[in-house]
Amino acid sequence: MIRGLYSAASGMFALERRQETLSDNLANAQTPGYKKDDTVLRAFPKLLMQRIRDFNENSNVPLAGAPNIPGQPVQIGELSNGVYVQERIPSFNQGALVQSVNPLDLAIEDQGLPTQLINGNQVKPAAFFTVQLPDGTVGYTRNGKWDLDSQGNLVTSEGYRILDVNQRPIQITDSISKEDLLISTDGQVIAYPSDPTSTRVAGQIGIAVAENPNELRRLGGNTYQAENPLPINNQGVSLHQGFIEQSNVDPGQTMTEMMMTVRGYEANQKVISVYNGSLEQLYSVGKING
Repeated sequence: MIRGLYSAASGMFALERRQETLSDNLANAQTPGYKKDDTVLRAFPKLLMQRIRDFNENSNVPLAGAPNIPGQPVQIGELSNGVYVQERIPSFNQGALVQSVNPLDLAIEDQGLPTQLINGNQVKPAAFFTVQLPDGTVGYTRNGKWDLDSQGNLVTSEGYRILDVNQRPIQITDSISKEDLLISTDGQVIAYPSDPTSTRVAGQIGIAVAENPNELRRLGGNTYQAENPLPINNQGVSLHQGFIEQSNVDPGQTMTEMMMTVRGYEANQKVISVYNGSLEQLYSVGKING
């Protein structure tokens, strides 16, 4: 009976973590470039239950052809120990591209990247903007909502500086307005595109491609880090100026999954309540007989 309590409790803990993941997804449904997390539920290893046959047992039924020897283990069967949340895995599916009014909004379209065979599984690579984090390390993001800071650097909405193909910040030295910048589909940042006498290339946006994006570590929101630097490769990736990639969270489906999770949590609560009532009755009977 106590094992049943443990199994129901493990289910409640697992569903609680799943609900936290779904809540995070729903909270970031409007975050540009956000990639939802999926929870992976695993069952604890099953146990093969046995008991030691009593010396006073009078059963003459042999076990699988074995003689009925007092003290010999008797197999009871398998016991499941419940479930747990093994990990949260981001889903890097392409989000919808929505046109915006900000000329420095930029969206990545990486559907042209071919799948790779990794450990016997077909894995879809994912492309990211490279950014400079506050500690000087390189991060990766799909957040294309950009602006210019006071020093003329291209920065994300979090204030991270956008890096070029040489992993250096892209800085527009003169006091240029956002409307005078053109970003081509291959990542070239062109200043004053409508004025032939002043047109110049201010930088080349560096696009990093993760062959296996599941190995990335989420820092928070929609920024990731890799154990080893990702290669810069603009091939097979198109950039769209004036567009924002929305998150790939489906609010309707997420809310449905949240309600199903709550129902499962309540079911485990009822199981524990039933076990608790049985234990109370057992305790009462023991007190009366004692």
